[in-house]
Amino acid sequence: MRNLRTLAVATVAALGLSGGAAQAEYPDKPITLIVSFAAGGNADIVARMNAEALSKELGVPVNVVNKPGGAHIPATMSVLEKPADGYTLFNWSPPSFMIVPLTRKVPYEPLKDFVPLFAGISASNALYVRANSPYRTFEDFIAGAKAKKLTIGVNNLGAPPNLSAVQLASEFGLEFKTLALKTVPKTMAGLLGGQVDVAVGQVASIHKYGDKVRPLIILDNNRAAFFDKDLPGVRTVGEAFPGKQAAVWVHGGLAVKAGTPQAIVDELLEASKVLGTPEFRAKIPKSVSYNWIHGTEAVTKNIQFGIDLYTPILGGLGLLKK
Repeated sequence: MRNLRTLAVATVAALGLSGGAAQAEYPDKPITLIVSFAAGGNADIVARMNAEALSKELGVPVNVVNKPGGAHIPATMSVLEKPADGYTLFNWSPPSFMIVPLTRKVPYEPLKDFVPLFAGISASNALYVRANSPYRTFEDFIAGAKAKKLTIGVNNLGAPPNLSAVQLASEFGLEFKTLALKTVPKTMAGLLGGQVDVAVGQVASIHKYGDKVRPLIILDNNRAAFFDKDLPGVRTVGEAFPGKQAAVWVHGGLAVKAGTPQAIVDELLEASKVLGTPEFRAKIPKSVSYNWIHGTEAVTKNIQFGIDLYTPILGGLGLLKK
């Protein structure tokens, strides 16, 4: 535990002092961490692990409050309604910072109203077929998809797997019949049951299906370390076809309200370094891919990349806000 301090300057006129500096410790009371997902999912599990580790570093409780629903807007706004004092943290995600602000009018601007600290959970997607599929390689799949219109399974229209599928079709000149199956597990079940020819699912989900499915390609430009753990030997789009675009979806991190004093932001950045250590990462559940990005500038670039990448894709689907 560190003795963390912020620079809080106060003039105590009532005592007859012309001016002076009073230092107040930060934090000196519990911190709230707002999560816009329901309890029990990967985002919530890792958020609670973050909270526990940060609590030890900061020396005060970090309490998780789940506020699901409402397209992530109520949770997001509940942070902005609080003072910019570092005592309310937000578990940001692509829906709250990328998809929702692009598809509907919201009373906030992610990169103007928040200061991101780090990103952790990665939800990079991969393209899967059944183990007995005639498509043995990604090149086989491309040839097959150009020969006939294949059915592709995703969870929900406008969700990251769907956007990855749209992007894939655009990059390679393909046309799919899209079937939305509500959740990633149901999408994979639809693949195994023959409802769809191919499915888009999260890289981290592959271990659940063993040798029943075959991953063809990772829908990503760059290679992250966790790919070798989850999908050893499987190429990324960027590796297989240099110059082709594919997405990186960082699916969870922490942010504070813009206007938070830089001294507090710096203390939170320092404390959050523990979340990128090998010791912490070893505790992450196997079902979660953890792609650590730390620092406001680096995370802001990642978020902006997602916004720029998916604006035209959402526009092509007719989902951009009017």
